[in-house]
Amino acid sequence: MTGNAITWLNGDLIPAADARIDPADRGLLLADGLFETLLARHGMIINLDRHITRLTEGAAILGIPLPLSATGLRAAASETLAANGLHDADRASLRITLTRGPAGRGLALPATPQPTLIITATQAPPAPQGLSVMTSSVRKVRTSPASALKTLNYTDHVIARREADTAGADEALMLTEQGGIACATIGNVFVMSGKRLLTPPDDGAIRAGITRADVLTLAPDHGLTVDEAPLSIEALRSADDIFLTNSLWGICPVTELDGTRRQTTDATKKLAQALDDAWASLIC
Repeated sequence: MTGNAITWLNGDLIPAADARIDPADRGLLLADGLFETLLARHGMIINLDRHITRLTEGAAILGIPLPLSATGLRAAASETLAANGLHDADRASLRITLTRGPAGRGLALPATPQPTLIITATQAPPAPQGLSVMTSSVRKVRTSPASALKTLNYTDHVIARREADTAGADEALMLTEQGGIACATIGNVFVMSGKRLLTPPDDGAIRAGITRADVLTLAPDHGLTVDEAPLSIEALRSADDIFLTNSLWGICPVTELDGTRRQTTDATKKLAQALDDAWASLIC
């Protein structure tokens, strides 16, 4: 974010440099909160209602009251885009962050939570044309109740990304407890084998992304058989193609895995174009 950035904080649009949260905020101290990252194109926030639904459902599970209705969240997100001069931008990134707010020391929940809600917006760079990816040693714990939620606790992901940085890779793939592939640090994983599209199941070890769901919906229309099943490292390496998905990139091909160069198939290119077209249709 630039020095001129404007942040939406608890109902007010203020310069980001002046934004302050309480030092006792549980989001800061305990990662007690949730977030959503969204793509906006020419003022249209892609899949906004689905992101709001996921945030609302996660907040209900954690028992964090949302200070705005869905209508209020939609309006606040658009106001933040406009305040940052991004309402007509080709690509802008928004982040909605919700915490339980300030509380006393320790883990005891506040009797009357005063949640903190923050919305930021910035110019989004073009999606990468390809990514070098390494297999991380980090394992996702399927039985953790937080695994499937988009919480502020990204420690596992940060450690995996640090491993990628050390290895000179763009991204890292995290493993399941059984040693299979779970997800990337900021996206879901797909492999293409012939006309079969395989992705790890939504069994608690992954955060099943909104873009992942879009791809699963589009794939059958392009002659692909979808299979949500455990993905071994061997299956990953022998696949025709690998790609990652998230809400900012859409579909991004993996062009290098653990130091081995890989090609991108026509099937993946066509699916990526179909997803881009589907998102573009929302702008009209």
